[in-house]
Amino acid sequence: LRLARERVNFVNQVSHELKTPLTSIRMYAELLEDNLPEEDDDNRHFLKVITLESQRLSRLISNVLTFAGLNRQSHRLRLSGGSVDRVIEEVIATCRPHLESRSICIEFAGNAKEVVELDADLLGQVLHNLFSNIEKYAAEGEKAVIKSEQTPGWTLITVQDYGPGIPAEHAQSVFEPFYRGSDKVTDGVAGTGIGLNIARQLARLHGGELALKPSDTGACFELQLLTPKMDKSDEDSDS
Repeated sequence: LRLARERVNFVNQVSHELKTPLTSIRMYAELLEDNLPEEDDDNRHFLKVITLESQRLSRLISNVLTFAGLNRQSHRLRLSGGSVDRVIEEVIATCRPHLESRSICIEFAGNAKEVVELDADLLGQVLHNLFSNIEKYAAEGEKAVIKSEQTPGWTLITVQDYGPGIPAEHAQSVFEPFYRGSDKVTDGVAGTGIGLNIARQLARLHGGELALKPSDTGACFELQLLTPKMDKSDEDSDS
């Protein structure tokens, strides 16, 4: 147990150390892109790749730090007013280049536009992890469908892919930390095995749940979040 704690602390410290230089790489890549002539397509493409891969590495580091924080029970909600659909659209915009590079088309049907109390960063991390799963394991489905809907106090988001799916006997195991099924779907695919565990823990931290629902085709994840409506006085003070 002592050795395990030391290893976790080491990874945690290294992840913190990586954040600063990575932020600098992203910032200067974006500055270079802004200052390039419009007709310089090649270099603009190269810088876009640097930025996108830096963002991917940032999400990986964020997962490691979140995983450590959740296990220390030190992760806290940061609620503010926001639209769930807006968060989903921002995450899709970030993930679209990676998914399209795998020939995966994204379809989004949003019906959660109301301003509610939510932790936008938390929701974004959950969605990033679900989309990352699609990119790694469901590219052959060529499509991902995201839907959102709201009822008083709650938001429901479904993320459906059309890949090979997840066998029913693995429906709970996929949420266990470091679990990776050994079959033709996961063989040869790099991953940490903590993404879905983090996503479920964050959903529960937000008063909700993340579950794998039965699906005739592919895998369907259902994310439920507690999202009370913003008090009118709070909306006025924010504006």
